Amino acid sequence: MEKTFYTQTNIGKVKYLINFYNGGKHKDGSKFYNIRTFKNKKDFETSIRDFETRGYTEKLP
Repeated sequence: MEKTFYTQTNIGKVKYLINFYNGGKHKDGSKFYNIRTFKNKKDFETSIRDFETRGYTEKLP
């Protein structure tokens, strides 16, 4: 199973955003991405390190 994530910044009122995929799919077969939002950079960077230790790889959207 492929576990990936990518990050975005300044999306509307959200300062930092992580989109992550852990294997789920929609009914049509497309990937289902979950999101996590952050207000500060410290929590954002901590979460990125957590994803990497859990086996996720960073990819471009």
